[in-house]
Amino acid sequence: MGAETILLQSQQQHTWGPLVLKSTYASHHDSTDTSEWPARVEGELVWDSNTFKSEDYFMITLNDDEVLEVKAALHHFNDTGLYGSEATPDTFPLPTLGPKLETAARDLHNGRGFVGVRGLKPSEFTPEDNVLIFLGISSYIGGRQGRQDEQGNMLMHLRNAKNSRTPQLERPTRYSNRASTFHTDTFCDILALQTRNNAQIGGANLLASSWTVYNKLMEKDPAIVNLLAQPNWSFDSRGSFFPCSTRPLLFFQDGHVIINFSREPLLGLNGVPRASGLPSLTQEQKEALDVVEQIAKENQIILHAEPGDLLFINNHAVLHSREAFSDSAENPNPRYLVRMWLKNEEMAWKLPQSLQHGNSRIYEDNELGERWNIMDVPRVDFKLSERMTS
Repeated sequence: MGAETILLQSQQQHTWGPLVLKSTYASHHDSTDTSEWPARVEGELVWDSNTFKSEDYFMITLNDDEVLEVKAALHHFNDTGLYGSEATPDTFPLPTLGPKLETAARDLHNGRGFVGVRGLKPSEFTPEDNVLIFLGISSYIGGRQGRQDEQGNMLMHLRNAKNSRTPQLERPTRYSNRASTFHTDTFCDILALQTRNNAQIGGANLLASSWTVYNKLMEKDPAIVNLLAQPNWSFDSRGSFFPCSTRPLLFFQDGHVIINFSREPLLGLNGVPRASGLPSLTQEQKEALDVVEQIAKENQIILHAEPGDLLFINNHAVLHSREAFSDSAENPNPRYLVRMWLKNEEMAWKLPQSLQHGNSRIYEDNELGERWNIMDVPRVDFKLSERMTS
């Protein structure tokens, strides 16, 4: 498709306007010492809207032989009688494509932080086989799948819940058609998305490098970095998946900048009181979130997916959001993505302690078990815990 499909943002003036935070934060946020943090980080993860001139820089486009190889691997796997969760490079053999995917896994952890795979057509496969293809290819990127909610769901079906009477603003973003702000998906390592259908209008995925955000903050006002790094950001959570917590949003761990947050558990929901004893954000903290959002938008890339595309994102290094979208009531194939949370146990980044517990809840065996909902089940009502998570 070439550079035109990325729609790279044009150069923008860095007009911070009323969001500029002066270096006058109160000294009581001193629990994390950021004075020794680098003034700038370098590496392939430092990219912006002008870095990638075409999708070829991050997209693996399958040729005809590789598509046939995927179909042969699917046939082989189905003949084994194994469960989908048992898909591995051994049980889903891709002798030609596999090495490319293994290189992509290294790029995900030590390179630019995201990669796409293009060339498969979901309409040619059953829903079950689409999931098996997703699992098989993903096993070369990150072989361990994680649960995504307190029901133990391993697959999340992302689409506008058009049959729900719940207003758009009162739904989890993943079941609405509204735009999202930049965020990360709780504590997972790799965010994996399979596009089944696109919206008629909008719905593109937006990515921004956390390392670029860090560098821009350090250039503009290191005090914002210091504020984001303090362990006084209170996350509201409901249900049994993650407890409420108070921790930093920004970390520097083993040479890696890590940003981890989403707005709903920080800012709360209209008409929903905060959990007992959990303080609200200060005005300084709210303004800092707005600065992060503005920097991410100024440096974002826009990815227009095609049906069948797979997208893998290093959730610790890359922020993501999406455009608002619309589909007509008559559209038989509205926007529909399937999501997994993956982990590559050999390449996974070492996490700070305040993120490790949540990461373990996702990937390690616990009381929640696993639920593989291969088919999408239309949603009508939503729990409060769902509205508080990605």
